[in-house]
Amino acid sequence: MKAKTTATLIGAATALAAGPALATPASFEGPAVPVAASYADLLTPIADAQARLQVADAEEQAAPPQLIQAQYHHHHHHHHHSRRWYLTHGYVWLNGAWILRPPHHHHHHHHHA
Repeated sequence: MKAKTTATLIGAATALAAGPALATPASFEGPAVPVAASYADLLTPIADAQARLQVADAEEQAAPPQLIQAQYHHHHHHHHHSRRWYLTHGYVWLNGAWILRPPHHHHHHHHHA
């Protein structure tokens, strides 16, 4: 008899604990958890917040699972050369940038006697 009473008490306690989760979800206008459009909306208290969260959780559990990309990194490598490469390939450093050196014009000096 004692085991039956203990089982009954455990069952009653479980039912009381699960009662809010087993309740039928309330219907709300719009989404269960309203979308905030401003910081003021984030600070405004939400009526029936616990019931709304339970509805949102139930909707999420009923929906098919979705894969959410957590991080995306596009690595774009800029090819840089050393100072020696630029100098040996005809570049000079001018005003903070490498520029192609203008072609050398060889001047012939004619000396007349």
